[in-house]
Amino acid sequence: MFRQGTSNPHNQATATPEVNFEGDFTIKQNGDNKSFGFGTHVAAANPLTPPGTPNIDIFSNFSITENKKAGMLNISGKLTGDNFPSTEAFISDPSGQNVFIGVGQIGAGVDKDWGPFTQLPFENQRPITDFNFSITTDKKGNFTGVKQGDKTFSIGDWNKQFTDKPTQKEEKK
Repeated sequence: MFRQGTSNPHNQATATPEVNFEGDFTIKQNGDNKSFGFGTHVAAANPLTPPGTPNIDIFSNFSITENKKAGMLNISGKLTGDNFPSTEAFISDPSGQNVFIGVGQIGAGVDKDWGPFTQLPFENQRPITDFNFSITTDKKGNFTGVKQGDKTFSIGDWNKQFTDKPTQKEEKK
């Protein structure tokens, strides 16, 4: 989901992004595993800025493998784009529960006031995040936990590592 808004209660607006699939959409079946591969380009301009303001671009490349019998959803891929303002990506289950896929941080040297002028022009493909993890699910497809490597997380603990991340990278000293 890509959404932009404002904290000003008198100027509330939400962008309606344009979503395009990029490359081939693939579906493969291997035993109980069903894999989907796809890429997207999502773009929208801040609705509170003048017409002609550059779009905020996000490109994705996903591989999602579902095994309903094992209650497992394997998700891998990467996000690229403008990465300004900071970027967040998540997946939702049928009950509306969200699991973070990843977040991007504004570059350490990017000025937050001038960033829209320096970071948004053109369809940039700056690295945002790479991801490779599994979500455990119940029989209805609702998320019950997250596994990455040999570590298992509750949904809350998994998401906390992303919500605790600052929106801008720190300068290296």
